[in-house]
Amino acid sequence: MEGGAIAQNRQPPPGADQPYPNLADVPPAPAPTPPGEQAAIANRARASTPGVSPPSPGALAGLELPAAPPPLPKIPGLRLTQSPAATPLAAPAPAAPPPNGPPVALAFAPGSAILPAADLAPIGAIAAERVKAIAAERGNANILAGGFGESFALALARAQRLGEALTAAGVPASAIKLVAQPSGSGGFVQLVY
Repeated sequence: MEGGAIAQNRQPPPGADQPYPNLADVPPAPAPTPPGEQAAIANRARASTPGVSPPSPGALAGLELPAAPPPLPKIPGLRLTQSPAATPLAAPAPAAPPPNGPPVALAFAPGSAILPAADLAPIGAIAAERVKAIAAERGNANILAGGFGESFALALARAQRLGEALTAAGVPASAIKLVAQPSGSGGFVQLVY
């Protein structure tokens, strides 16, 4: 029951019997490779890769993307239908909706829903961003106001306090969405589309 591999001494780490390295003997960093030479090195590496050769410009001339998807294959026992949403590959993609604004973190006094006066400036800035977004016709510009706290009641009170501050900054109540999470601390406001 005693002995075996577990009872044996560990081997010393490699280099434990050698002196510490002298950092003054470290050679200087090599000079950076000029950009033209970098391209030549990349071309040599590509040329030395077996089975891979770069396409010549003449080989790519005249190639076009297909205008329609290929026809569906006929497989016995399987019925395939073309999706009505299939569009030609050359069709432009629809414009993507604008991205949501970054969330702005706000601090509250510990254990309370009292918003410090210093946090009113970021709330005013978010309200001004909403006005700019509406003027630029970027879609529905709402503001998400979230509160965090040790309990759901505290988190909800913080979210409501942020909503009140946004309303005081000129944001209509219908454009404010409140969320509360009974964990963490503080709150945030974010412009959403």
